[in-house]
Amino acid sequence: MNATFNFPIDSLNIELIKKIQALFSNNATIELTIIDNIQSETDYLLSTPENKRILKKSIKQLNSNNLVTKTLDELTK
Repeated sequence: MNATFNFPIDSLNIELIKKIQALFSNNATIELTIIDNIQSETDYLLSTPENKRILKKSIKQLNSNNLVTKTLDELTK
């Protein structure tokens, strides 16, 4: 028997796992695929208000040629 379950990740808990286990024999194998709806790095960066603010500030600095330069030593400290 094969089955596909689709549910929000926040509903994954021990009770759900036990219910799925009860549907199959002990010889069954589970293949878990997680699909994250965040499509790109930019979407991820915009996913929280604070990240969005920082990204917009950085873009504004870039557009105004207000760049920050650091040496390799400064970055590794």
